[in-house]
Amino acid sequence: MRYLKKVLRDEKGATMIMVAVAIVIIFGFAVLAIDLSLVQLAKTQLQNAADAGSLAGAMALALSTGDEATATAEAEAEAIRVAGLNVAVQDIQRPVVIDGGDVDVLYDSGKVTVTTHRTKAKGDPVTLYFLKVLDPLVENKGEMTATASARVMPISGTSCLRPFCPPDRWDDADGDSAWDPGEFYDPYITGYMAPRDVGVQVRLKLRNSNKWPLEEWYYAVDFPPLNDGDPITGADQYREWIIGCADPTIEVNLGDKLQLEPGNMKGPTNQGLDALIALDPNAQWDPATNTVINSAYALSPRIIKAAAFDPTVGVEDDEAGRKYVTVTKLMALFIDRHDSDEVVGWFMNLVTEGEPCPGCPQGFLTTVRLVE
Repeated sequence: MRYLKKVLRDEKGATMIMVAVAIVIIFGFAVLAIDLSLVQLAKTQLQNAADAGSLAGAMALALSTGDEATATAEAEAEAIRVAGLNVAVQDIQRPVVIDGGDVDVLYDSGKVTVTTHRTKAKGDPVTLYFLKVLDPLVENKGEMTATASARVMPISGTSCLRPFCPPDRWDDADGDSAWDPGEFYDPYITGYMAPRDVGVQVRLKLRNSNKWPLEEWYYAVDFPPLNDGDPITGADQYREWIIGCADPTIEVNLGDKLQLEPGNMKGPTNQGLDALIALDPNAQWDPATNTVINSAYALSPRIIKAAAFDPTVGVEDDEAGRKYVTVTKLMALFIDRHDSDEVVGWFMNLVTEGEPCPGCPQGFLTTVRLVE
């Protein structure tokens, strides 16, 4: 009995048991602190790569001037390229590698989905370090994927338009180049549209205020729109808007009313266009690719945004007697040249900032946004 009591009171070896338990707990925390941190880091890096790849693919889709097969191939290639510029943890930081099977391009909806991975099936799982200590049957490999989708969306409004406003195209039934009451017009049927009219040459002449438009004439307009403030008139302001963006806070949206600049603006128009072309004098339009070449800029300043107005309404007068036209289309074009009577440009696609319009048919101006 005395011996049993002695044994029960003996504390030798208790420390060893506590150390053994503590080691298990420490390794458990190591799994959480190191292995799970690696998993989370890899997941974040894969998501960044998927986001970047999907946005780049959607951008390529928006700017493509080819047919569906060409545009899809360009979007897929750009998504793969940009995703590959990113790294993610594997055994060390390694480039993200995806292929065509990881990219889904939906041409009709303008959507590009990219999946990045660190999986055993793809041969690139994340190497873990302490998980096997807790469970010898578990392989020290972590698996994860990340998915992102970006979409090309038309916009309903944007800033930094130039003060040129021609009529949108209508069905000129009698071929006289003048809108006549009863002739059919729909902005997304007869009107200028991308990709159908990308690469179409535009020849516009300055026109004074008349009720009904002629096909190749444009009006000089003032900003901001009448429904959004008091337009600033005058040759100096008009010329500054041609050369560049006089006020980037001013936006023009579909349905806005643009006041016609009173008076003959031929002199300020020519001066402004001379200065605009001089900003990038070597830039040229390439009809083979429907793109701008030889520019000194990533985006030539000679690529401009402009509004077109509703030809069925023509020129109207507000309660103060100010003449205006109603915006029905937003367009992009490259200014090729001009003379005293005519401005020559080419319709093109342009990705820019603006309010997305998911339900609108795609026009010349689009934005690219992550949607998933």
